Amino acid sequence: MQNYIVRHQYRSPLGRILRGLKQLLTPKKHVPLKRQLTANQIITRLTCAINQEEPVTIQINQSLLSEEITELTGYVYQTQGGQLWLHTVKTHQSIAILPGTIRHITLLINTKS
Repeated sequence: MQNYIVRHQYRSPLGRILRGLKQLLTPKKHVPLKRQLTANQIITRLTCAINQEEPVTIQINQSLLSEEITELTGYVYQTQGGQLWLHTVKTHQSIAILPGTIRHITLLINTKS
């Protein structure tokens, strides 16, 4: 029985309980909440980010009904179909962004000589 629990811990009820406890006890990364921008401000900053091809920091809500946020830094691109993509600087991955989930955009200024 013990071998079964060890080998199948993710399928067993005990494994689910332990995994749930681990998720509750691990500290969550705190992102400082920035103020919610208006729709016009978001549109203006997105336009600048796309046209200038400069990195930005975007705070997005994890869902349309959630106040939990994620902060991403990278370059914003727009496809021919109008979909927004963010190419992250750290992980070099492209992430699709729903415009309705954007909370705040900060334009990063590069000091190139």
